[in-house]
Amino acid sequence: MLPALVFSRGPLPASLTHTTDTEVKRNTTLKGSIVLLGLSAMSAAFGQAAPTVYGVIDTGIQRTDPKAGRSSEAATTTGINGGIRGGSRFGLRGSEDLGGGVQALYAIENGFAPDTGMAMQGGRLFGRQAYLGLASRAGTLVAGRIGTFSSGAGTFDKWGRIDPFRTVYGIAGLGSTMSSSASLRVDNALAYVTPTIGGFSAGAAKSWRVDGAERAGGGSNNNEAIATFVNYSAGPLYAVATFDRITLGELAGAPSQQHLQLGVAYDLKWVQLSAAYAREDDQRVLQSTAQQAAGADAQAWLLGVVAPFGAHRLMGSYQQRTVDATPTSAEGKRRVLSVGYEYSLSKRTVLYAAVADLTDRDAVKTATSGGSRQFSAGLNHSF
Repeated sequence: MLPALVFSRGPLPASLTHTTDTEVKRNTTLKGSIVLLGLSAMSAAFGQAAPTVYGVIDTGIQRTDPKAGRSSEAATTTGINGGIRGGSRFGLRGSEDLGGGVQALYAIENGFAPDTGMAMQGGRLFGRQAYLGLASRAGTLVAGRIGTFSSGAGTFDKWGRIDPFRTVYGIAGLGSTMSSSASLRVDNALAYVTPTIGGFSAGAAKSWRVDGAERAGGGSNNNEAIATFVNYSAGPLYAVATFDRITLGELAGAPSQQHLQLGVAYDLKWVQLSAAYAREDDQRVLQSTAQQAAGADAQAWLLGVVAPFGAHRLMGSYQQRTVDATPTSAEGKRRVLSVGYEYSLSKRTVLYAAVADLTDRDAVKTATSGGSRQFSAGLNHSF
């Protein structure tokens, strides 16, 4: 399969070494539930300053049929899965008016798997996002763990409107061909977003430790990132450009990864059309325990369509990614064709189904995988 950005969350504290991994995840989820429920119960005592409790529960059945690789083929998998139309989550968000047009704002969001009850994002209590900041007429400034502007995840995402599948739905999502849109989240981050002026807005973020790991020697040895965006939204037109630069620590001795993504969507009411392009330089896997020096350049593009009518929503997209040849490998290609359907039972509950076909060729085809076909159907409820 293609290399993708993977942010490993690292091992749990040594004090938990006498507990199995499954027990640790269950304990983490239980503790998270207790904390969230406790905070929710306290909210009644704070009147208008009370936090908003929100969340999503998404569960369905998903079947994945792998295609043969160069020498063999992986096994077909079928079962109940979660987070197909959107990651299941439980969160609190809120703000406080500080006067003079200034507000304090925050959000903490836990991700979980509804089919097992376990915590996602490596077992973190608030792995989806956790930030605190200030907002005023001059813009918004927050610090914490965030999804980048290109990630397809979190408060500050700017790409959900481009992908007909909102960067989710398994292999149908934009993250199959554009690395930053595969839920790219960063720790230890400071982010600023301008107010919207004449339809335009922009933002920048800096992460000093993208994976939360402070490495030996610190400073220049840590994995860092810079993320930026500019977008325009007026009437039926929405356009966005994002740029991510991810720098491995000096110990890796490797050049920085750079991801440029351009997208546009136009809403004709009866149909929405979208297109996207990405250029990735020296894209590689990023882990908290090992830094890989080998990288490759790639280009990707998407054409998408959404047709809403009443309570129904039809979706379709075609994606293609080309990985450039390197001194040690030939050029490789991936293509993804996807169709989907949603039916809104209410404003908060949606039935859905999707079929996606992913094919890998040449250098991106592995010994055991040449892609896969995936069928998903399920129920999504937000609260």
